[in-house]
Amino acid sequence: MARNFIIENMPEFKSIEANKFSKKRLAIWAGLIIMSLFSLYFITNNEDMYNKPIAKIITINEEESNKETTDGKIEPIKNQKIQAIIMNGIYKGKTVELNNLTSFSQVNDLDLKINDEVFLSIEDNDKQEISSANIIEFKRDKYIVYIINIFVALILLIGGAKGFRSLASVFVNIVIVFTIIELFTKGYDLMAFSIIASIIFIVLSILIVSGRNKKSISAIVGTLIGTLVSMLIAGIVIKLNNWSGIHFEEMEFLTHPPEEIFFIELIIGTLGGIMDIAISISSAIKELYDKNPHIKRKAIIKSSREIGQDIMGTMANTLVFAYISGSVPTILLLLRNGMPITNIISFNLSMEFMRAIVGSIGIVLSIPITMYTSILILKNQKIGEA
Repeated sequence: MARNFIIENMPEFKSIEANKFSKKRLAIWAGLIIMSLFSLYFITNNEDMYNKPIAKIITINEEESNKETTDGKIEPIKNQKIQAIIMNGIYKGKTVELNNLTSFSQVNDLDLKINDEVFLSIEDNDKQEISSANIIEFKRDKYIVYIINIFVALILLIGGAKGFRSLASVFVNIVIVFTIIELFTKGYDLMAFSIIASIIFIVLSILIVSGRNKKSISAIVGTLIGTLVSMLIAGIVIKLNNWSGIHFEEMEFLTHPPEEIFFIELIIGTLGGIMDIAISISSAIKELYDKNPHIKRKAIIKSSREIGQDIMGTMANTLVFAYISGSVPTILLLLRNGMPITNIISFNLSMEFMRAIVGSIGIVLSIPITMYTSILILKNQKIGEA
């Protein structure tokens, strides 16, 4: 042991270990850069992977005009005459003439630019020549890959090893989601599998990011109890009111009971916020224990309550803004058509407000639950008694 201690404290030994770590980190970053460059090259040259014809816009001539809408307002209209070259299929390399009508609002149309790529619907004649071609949709995959690469780079640059584990957690959770969707399409009970999936989300997400330790266990227990209690409260209140005040017009297209789908949305949306609070509280308590193993129990409770109260306000706002932000286009459209804001709130935003309220209840409840759970699980840290 003495020999190992001497070796580990030798400057040369430390320098060798530092060099090994630096080379390993450099190799990881080099690998990630190569993967990123490969993905960018692939996504900009993947037209042959699609069955639908894809065309790249090479020239655009625009004619502007105005159009009167049904409510008497004037909206600018732009007629784009486009030349594009087909990038795949049997007509690869041929040039086609396209027309695209775009409005100022761009609700149901596209404002195209040179070098944009679009999917086409092509009709040919008996001589296998193109008789007409129409734009179906914009090709967006390369922009998605761009933003994913930026996200991965930032999370690894800032988060380091924990950032990598966070990415692994996201990947695992995506696999679980698609597995549940696939099972649902085969006739399995969606509610039961969603509850199971939520438990797996919580356990895997926290364990992958924070590792197997008592801090993770306290966060998992706090999240599970907080989610369960908030769902029980929400379920009881909704049942007593017989779902009154919640409008399911947005779910009319579903062939599944909207109440069940909505409750599953509540579970998934709530556990995300609760999990964030739980891991923050348990991490804070663990740090307090590590810094002062003889800290008084009252001091632990006071400090963790202060931390929880600070997080609580911002997280509640985050939930509200996250849910309502998805309804901004609908709100603007309804306001433009003269619907009063009170009707929009009561009819079109009822589900968003319910999701935000239930999530906020879960966040508030998770603070004391995780706090006392963490103290109980970490009680062998020799905490001083008050």
